Amino acid sequence: MKKFSLFLFASFILFAISCDKNNGPVDKLNESYNASQATLLKKGSFNSNAHTVKGCASLYVSGNSKVLSFEGFSTEKGPDLKVYLSTSTGTSDFIDLGTLKANSGNFYYTIDSTNTYKYNYVLIWCKSYSVLFGNAKME
Repeated sequence: MKKFSLFLFASFILFAISCDKNNGPVDKLNESYNASQATLLKKGSFNSNAHTVKGCASLYVSGNSKVLSFEGFSTEKGPDLKVYLSTSTGTSDFIDLGTLKANSGNFYYTIDSTNTYKYNYVLIWCKSYSVLFGNAKME
C-alpha cells in the first residue's frame, strides 16, 4: 500500500510540474514596436480557424532588420502555440519565429536576414496537435 501511495504522490508531482502555466505565453503583453524609422512591407488582419484569433500583423523593414509586429492581438489559450511565417495556411513551407509571446496585446518578433518576400501568411499554430488557431494574410 505504501508503494502505491508513493506512486500516486510522485505521479501527482510530475503532472503538476508538466502543467506549469509559466511555460506558455503570458496573458497580456504591451511591447509596441516603434515603426517611425521603418518601412511597412505588408500587413493583414487575423482570421479565426480552429480557435478565435483577432488583431493585425505588420511586417516592417529598417536597414537590414525586419520586424513582425502584432497589434491588438488576441487568441484563446492553447498548448505549444507557435508563430510561423508561411507561404500558405499550411506548414509545408514556413519560418518558425518561435513561441507565441502572449495571448493578447501588442508585441513583435525580430526576423533574421531571411528573405521574407514569398511568405504572405502569419500562422498561429499549435505544434503539439498540428492545429491552425488562426492566420493573417499579409498584402
